[in-house]
Amino acid sequence: MSSTDDAEDDVLARFHEITAGLGPEAFGDLKVPADRRRPQPSAVQVLTVRVEIHRSDPPIWRRLELRSDLSLEDVHTVLQTAFDWWNYHLWRFSAGGEAFDETAQQFLCAMDIEEADFDDIPGMPAAAVRLGELLQEEGDSLEYLYDYGDCWDLGIVVESVRQAESDDPLARATGGKRAAPPEDCGGLRTAAQLAELLEDPARFDVHELDRELRAGTTMLSGPEDDVVPAVLREPLEHLGRSRAGQDLMARALLLSAPHDPLPEDALEPALPTLLWFLERADAEGGLPLTGAGYLRPADVEAASAVLPQMADWIGMNNREVHAVPLQMFRTSLQRAGILRKHKGALLLTRRARAYYRAGNMRELFLGSLVPSRYETEELAQVVLLTYVATTKPGLPLPMVEIARVLTAIIGPSESGPVTAGEILNLPAWHLLANTGTGTSRLSERGFCFSPEATSLAREALTR
Repeated sequence: MSSTDDAEDDVLARFHEITAGLGPEAFGDLKVPADRRRPQPSAVQVLTVRVEIHRSDPPIWRRLELRSDLSLEDVHTVLQTAFDWWNYHLWRFSAGGEAFDETAQQFLCAMDIEEADFDDIPGMPAAAVRLGELLQEEGDSLEYLYDYGDCWDLGIVVESVRQAESDDPLARATGGKRAAPPEDCGGLRTAAQLAELLEDPARFDVHELDRELRAGTTMLSGPEDDVVPAVLREPLEHLGRSRAGQDLMARALLLSAPHDPLPEDALEPALPTLLWFLERADAEGGLPLTGAGYLRPADVEAASAVLPQMADWIGMNNREVHAVPLQMFRTSLQRAGILRKHKGALLLTRRARAYYRAGNMRELFLGSLVPSRYETEELAQVVLLTYVATTKPGLPLPMVEIARVLTAIIGPSESGPVTAGEILNLPAWHLLANTGTGTSRLSERGFCFSPEATSLAREALTR
């Protein structure tokens, strides 16, 4: 774990800077919990622990081997994998009592630390504390709480301790029973309740979990500069060794393989609808719109004839409001910074006009797929591009996995985790879904992309 020491030391140093000189009186009437940490063992230990969801009936538990030099933040990541959760919510560890117990010492996630105030129980950053400072002997215990809404409270109890050997992994699964409750299911804990949500509540494969843990614990630090594209470093560092991080890292590593860019003479044929809009928006007065702000009927028909997703669209295709794929493509060009509305017409943005008139459609298109700002939509597009670039053309994208990765990065909204519909609403989706020379029926096309789209997505990420 030495590769993460500097970051954790920075967190602890900042914590000490904030609390320096504060005595118990600084916390007013709060009872300051006793410090239950002990000196880290001189030699790294392997702790065999049983982790059980409190009040689960029948018991849902895992037996894990954990190295004592793991930080509590690392242990959180291991537990997320062990119980098939997705790191969507706040979490904390507590020693000497339950979470939020004022007599227990609390070890908090980064967001809790950022938002902490002295009306709450004081806590330490979980990233700055090693497991071996709290668990050293058989019978030692620790509490873990995940998701303050569903309140998954878990007990961690040491069953045995041994000295670590050089080939011991950071985490290993050796036992367990029953499938874990899924994310955001409301805190259900009985087999009868879970049977309504899980195909087989009794299912648990220790070998499968052990493989996942071993894969996850190979990602001990942020990706090296020459291993993954620069635009993916921030989301990968945020995800860490969570399952979502493993999924995205596996995709990112595929991008390092040699790749020939789409030939220049194949570029314009692959972007027929973009070229159609560029030519008309650059003309004198731009591309005129109706008084209601839609494309004129004749232009709807002409654009529909070159838009791949309109190839089998049912209807007259002479009203933009009824030609949904065309309307989504046109608004995506605006959201991507290629088109703008001005005085009842569509015009090129300054950036788009400069590239188009210079004959550099490649730079215009690629730069529109990966914007320079790292806000929510742009970050989501980078993740989408990664999956498009690493999925074989003609095969459907794993939409559930993409949604889970995005939820782990961005966090769920008030309505819940990221959905496939939100992914389909991204500008990059419509730009790439209409890239290519081939068309197919909508029922066959599904979530698949053309070879040209796959190539351009990859180039956008790696250039």
